[in-house]
Amino acid sequence: MSSLMQDGRKVYETAYRQGWRPEPRLSVSDWADGYRVLGNRAGRAATHWRTATTPYLREIMDALGPRSPARRVVVMSGSQLGKTETGLNWLGFIIHHCPGPILVVRPTVDEARRFSRQRLDPMIATTPALRELVQESRSREGGNSLLIKEFPGGVLFLTGSNSATGVKSMPIRWLFCDEIDEYPGDVDGQGDPIALAEKRTTGPSYARRKVLLVSTPTIKGLSRIEREFQASDQRHYFVPCPHCGNYDWIRWENIRWDEGDPKSAALACTACGVLIEERYKTEMLAQGEWRPTAEGDGETVGFHLSSLYSPLGWLPWSAAVAEFLAAKENPMRLKNWVNSVLGETWEERGDSVEPEGLLARAERYSAEVPTGVGVLVASVDVQGDRLEAQVKGYGAGEESWLIAFSQFHGDPGRDRVWLELDRFLQQRFTHQSGQEVPVTCVAVDSGGHHSEQVYRFCRARLERRVFAIRGGSERGKPVVGRPTHNNRYRAKLFTLCVDTAKEIVYSRLRIGTPGPGYCHLPEWMDAEYVAQLTAEKAIRKWVKNRGTVREWIKTRERNEALDLEVYCLAALYILGPGFVKSLPERAAELARKVQGQASEASADPTPDLPLYEPPSWIDGWRG
Repeated sequence: MSSLMQDGRKVYETAYRQGWRPEPRLSVSDWADGYRVLGNRAGRAATHWRTATTPYLREIMDALGPRSPARRVVVMSGSQLGKTETGLNWLGFIIHHCPGPILVVRPTVDEARRFSRQRLDPMIATTPALRELVQESRSREGGNSLLIKEFPGGVLFLTGSNSATGVKSMPIRWLFCDEIDEYPGDVDGQGDPIALAEKRTTGPSYARRKVLLVSTPTIKGLSRIEREFQASDQRHYFVPCPHCGNYDWIRWENIRWDEGDPKSAALACTACGVLIEERYKTEMLAQGEWRPTAEGDGETVGFHLSSLYSPLGWLPWSAAVAEFLAAKENPMRLKNWVNSVLGETWEERGDSVEPEGLLARAERYSAEVPTGVGVLVASVDVQGDRLEAQVKGYGAGEESWLIAFSQFHGDPGRDRVWLELDRFLQQRFTHQSGQEVPVTCVAVDSGGHHSEQVYRFCRARLERRVFAIRGGSERGKPVVGRPTHNNRYRAKLFTLCVDTAKEIVYSRLRIGTPGPGYCHLPEWMDAEYVAQLTAEKAIRKWVKNRGTVREWIKTRERNEALDLEVYCLAALYILGPGFVKSLPERAAELARKVQGQASEASADPTPDLPLYEPPSWIDGWRG
């Protein structure tokens, strides 16, 4: 027998034996401890992965191994707890010991590329067991690129949830969906991206499939990861009290601290009541265990974890308390804190705003444009028998002041009302410093009445940043999209995501103290204006292919004030994020004369400037 035949027979016998080899008894956490090397290509010292540092990850990783009966693993957690590293360890285990087709889905294709470049490729490069199996990415090689990794016995694909082709194009055995709360409700009109991806794992070819769903949660009732966790057995990590031995899971309501002293933060035991100092956390985590708190569907295991479990040296309880105290008065910051620290969904304090509270906080400005304003923008709402316009000032942290409002009665199909509007928009408003401030950007609604007249008006005033806008309602889109010129007059047209803008407006109306996001309302505002400003509420409803969504509905017929508020926000965002970031400097520039006047007043006292009296045309808005 020739040596060539002997070599061929040896290769065949080796492959045959490997095919019959049973699944390894090695768990995913054992693989991570034995093979995973942390580090990067920049020369940092390599260190081996130690599950003991984050013992709460052990059972999550092992649920992903072939010995676990779980088909679906759900992880709902705060940020920076190791959930993505868990997924990476699982991918390394598959490549090394259970090769097969893998699909990794990130929110967008761009994020998939970033994940490959910043997380996956460094893991492969620093872990010898993987470096031997996966060649370095080369853009010209079809087998190994940024979004495709081939290895003996399998292939790993990376894609974004915004690509229907990517999530449904191939059969797969292993599916890793990361940050699923950022996925769109419907991808390219073909349905939910997670449902599309999971269909790729069905069939007789991959009876022993696994699906990992991971995310930081977002809004209660809309959060995907919350929905998946509630369908699971809802496991929490129970740790023992070092004083009485009682097991319980760490909750925010049990964190205690002395007034004004976040560094005194401690955990109150629910059994003995003793305050547990954080120095005990390491031994508590080491002795902890996951316990299910619900029956679930039998195939899905779910894990919830807050950042209160962070190992010593990561996020201490004192830092969590300090962040809470800094955020508690600001709904936008508090929402982020609840999501990223507690790993819980944000439950809106109400889907509507009570008008009485807004009316009670109306204030008298000391000038047309008070100190703090950095820019003036305007908005225009087009009705069948009139135009309505308002001017708002924005400052640092998008704190805002309602400056002016007016109505122009007449047929918008004729030029007269548009000329009156133009005079209103060209006027300058007096800042408290004495400077005359123009309107920098105008958003005019073109989605309803008289759109042709809107396009003509805006096209002729493009150099003054007068832009047409039209509404859209696709959830998750930014407030304003990129402009188009899809109209006969070639006017610049921006699409406005009304749902996103209304959520921002309503969250800011709930802010009770001046500062970032706060909406200042002038004394000339009356009950009708406030009623229009709060004329909608959000309800939840089921929509086919999108699941549970929030929909804004009117609680009264007239809501023009709310529309104008939304359009002003659009006008501000049209100026761009760089402009918005510069508002503190712009406000300071406008206020410089105020400081000069104050120093002169101290040397030669003069009577206080009279408080601003609104001009007569303010009354016209009531109609």
